Amino acid sequence: MALTDWQKVEIKLVADKYLGKRNQEIAAHTDKLRVDYRIDGQSVYIFEHRKSLQGEGFDDFDVAKATFVSTTQKWKLFWMMRDLKWHSYMEHPLHDDIESVFKCVDEDACCAFWG
Repeated sequence: MALTDWQKVEIKLVADKYLGKRNQEIAAHTDKLRVDYRIDGQSVYIFEHRKSLQGEGFDDFDVAKATFVSTTQKWKLFWMMRDLKWHSYMEHPLHDDIESVFKCVDEDACCAFWG
């Protein structure tokens, strides 16, 4: 089941707030790097859009994934480990709302998302 239109609007507002702030911090480098999000089914992916090291274009590198679990009405947060697989973010795996997810990724208490 896909996210509702209301959830998508909420995600956009929250993403603009948190990712917009991060993009302002790296404004001098936006020709080489920016942070964005995409929605795929029940999941929201936060990723870095970086200038390719191999010629023209850009490459996307996933940073975090949040999946809405409709049975519990909670968001489950994941991080991309060096094995390139998604792992539950053990520090704070479940969130009541999407803003809490973006705030957790932004603060990055364990340096799992931004290094």
